[in-house]
Formats: sequence, structure tokens, C-alpha cells
Amino acid sequence: MKGVIYMATQTPMWRDVSAKKKDMFARHGVAMLNLKQVAQEFGCKDERTAKKELEALAVPGISVGRRVLYEVDVLAKALVARRGMN
Repeated sequence: MKGVIYMATQTPMWRDVSAKKKDMFARHGVAMLNLKQVAQEFGCKDERTAKKELEALAVPGISVGRRVLYEVDVLAKALVARRGMN
């Protein structure tokens, strides 16, 4: 019985993460976002603030050539956790 309650409380978080991933992918059309797009998702006015938010949430960047990109999956989990859904 305890496992059923645990699963029931975890399910909405994963639904929120899934919905956020689909929303970000539909908005940007790519699975990896640059820092400017991440700033838009976080609601930051500049990229420096977005970078600080990424560091605070421990979201790793992936180097692609000279650029650093961020995965939509990881960002969606961080955004849902940041708003207190975990």
C-alpha cells in the first residue's frame, strides 16, 4: 500500500516534466537549447542571469563545437523542480 501512495505522488511530477518538454520542443523546435533560449525559458532578462540559474540548479551544459547547449529533458526536470513540484 505504501508503494502505491508513493507512485501516486510521483506521477504528477513526471506528467509536468513531460508536458514541459513537449512545450519547449514545440516552441523552439530543437532538443538542445542555447543560452539565449534558456534565458527565455527561465524568464531571465539576460544570459548571465540564466547562467547563474543553471549553475544553481546544477544543469550541465554539453559542448557542441565552440557552443554550449542544454538538453530540453534536463531543463524541463530542473524547471519543474524549481517551481516546487518534486
